Amino acid sequence: MENFKSRITLKIIEKKRREQAIKGFAIASFMASTLIFSGYKTAPHQELVSETYVVQEGDTLWDISERYLQKNTGGRRYILEFQSGIEELNPWLVERHKQLKAGDKLRINYFVATKGGAENE
Repeated sequence: MENFKSRITLKIIEKKRREQAIKGFAIASFMASTLIFSGYKTAPHQELVSETYVVQEGDTLWDISERYLQKNTGGRRYILEFQSGIEELNPWLVERHKQLKAGDKLRINYFVATKGGAENE
């Protein structure tokens, strides 16, 4: 009986070692592929542009975001992300539940690609 238990214990230990080896190989493979592919495409050179926009009658935050998103050539951004950026720069928008009035001034940041970037090669 003792011999039987020791054989089972050895099999369990061997199984755990195999599982650990497989996990180690998977982690090493993931890290190697991350290192290889992370530098595959270089990011474009970009410049931060800051503007102040004066809200016109009938403007919505969505419309303004859409207009300025077109100026953003420094990399892909989505409109909701861009709109959130405007809200972060203008915290008073949260207090007013994103309601705009004609004459309000919005700080808006966006990126433009500059010479030497991957998109301009």
